Amino acid sequence: MPKIYAFIPARSGSERVKDKNIKKLHGKPLIEYTIDQAKSSKLITKTYISTDYKHLNSKININEDVKVIIRPKNISKNTSLDIDWILHLLKKIKNDMPDLIVLLRPTSPFRNHEFIDISIKKLLAKKDYDSARAVTLVKEHPDKMWIKEGEKIIPLGGFNKTGEDFHSMQYKSLRKVYVQTSSLEILRTKSLIKNGTLSGKKVLPIFSDYLNSFSIDYEEDFETAKKIFK
Repeated sequence: MPKIYAFIPARSGSERVKDKNIKKLHGKPLIEYTIDQAKSSKLITKTYISTDYKHLNSKININEDVKVIIRPKNISKNTSLDIDWILHLLKKIKNDMPDLIVLLRPTSPFRNHEFIDISIKKLLAKKDYDSARAVTLVKEHPDKMWIKEGEKIIPLGGFNKTGEDFHSMQYKSLRKVYVQTSSLEILRTKSLIKNGTLSGKKVLPIFSDYLNSFSIDYEEDFETAKKIFK
């Protein structure tokens, strides 16, 4: 059985929502929902939290099965790359490297462990893939987007040389375009180290429903989450 570990990022600073990861939702800190999801998984065997917040343990309920790794401030900025803290965590556990990293961000309280486990199994069955990523259909199609060029605007994808332009077509007539969600990424450790990128070159899509892809990124998202709980 491959070693499958959950990595949970918990940076202390948040510009859009103050103290987002420990802000309470329906009676408990937001990050605890993700911890519970990892613990409920039948395939994840270890869970690590990477944070620059030295007093995180005193703010949330963490049992001994969850390991907190303190990361340096210089890789905890709002411009820092995910790969930096992931490589830092891997270095800390270099004698116990996982085969798969399940990246679970604390902003998805409605993601369920069945969705996580099904997604893991899909990647395990595709041994030539570097990673898997949750995606969902876009609501605002890129073929309907425009950019400013001088005094005029032009379609993001340009005008068609023949036939009707995409921006004048109905949504159902356009090609299917997916947007990544922040709810789930599964990474092969070997690929990450070899390629120096999280996703690698061959990415397996994990098609996600509304609740599993729901993410709290703004204050209004908290209000939506409260309504969902009700």
